[in-house]
Amino acid sequence: MTHQWHDSYRHQITPAHHLDPRSKLFVGLLFIAVVLLTPRFTPVQAAGYPALILIAAALSGVRLRLLAVRFLTIMPFALLMGVSALFSHLSHQEWLGMLGKAMCSIAAMSLLMLTTPFPDLLRALEQLHLPRLLVMFLAFLYRYGGVLYEDAVHLERAWAARYFGRFWLRQWAHLGNILAALFIRSYERAERVFAAMQARGFSSGAAGVRLLHFGFSDAIFVCGGLLLLAAVRWGRFS
Repeated sequence: MTHQWHDSYRHQITPAHHLDPRSKLFVGLLFIAVVLLTPRFTPVQAAGYPALILIAAALSGVRLRLLAVRFLTIMPFALLMGVSALFSHLSHQEWLGMLGKAMCSIAAMSLLMLTTPFPDLLRALEQLHLPRLLVMFLAFLYRYGGVLYEDAVHLERAWAARYFGRFWLRQWAHLGNILAALFIRSYERAERVFAAMQARGFSSGAAGVRLLHFGFSDAIFVCGGLLLLAAVRWGRFS
């Protein structure tokens, strides 16, 4: 099983990839909290928050195209929230501010996922005393997400092989059958994977392979992130 489909950049050799995941998680969550708690974006904040993300992406060696693809995959959920907000009492400026906050938060989390292996994030969440049940749920979601992706690729390939140029709208009539088959196949695969994990001594309290170490570079990263966020949020530029 491979997770290359969403861990493309996790093994790159850059200073950002060698930072402690706890420091990156802390700065990422702090960035999101500061963005969400900003009442209204000033011109400096509207330009400063995206600039911080672009600078972090450049220092991490992550291509902006890949970051944009990850961003666009999650963006429909934010747009759905924005469409529902159109029918509320929010003004046009407040609606744009809410959409901008959602976009900045999604971009920050996408960059965090691109620069940190997900098992290391789980390890960081466990050491930050997140409830063990939630950590286990995320671990299984990560593991079975690859199973679901592989089965979806196989079904999509089989569907494309049986499409001989007929009217494409009629092909969507078989979507329910494909989704049902995908669910059944993924459920069976997940049962086999879990049985194999139990046979190999799986334990909910098993320790991670990599030991996390908070070093001097992590302290510099956290302090630098705090200073930049404070400058953008509370700075006075004229």
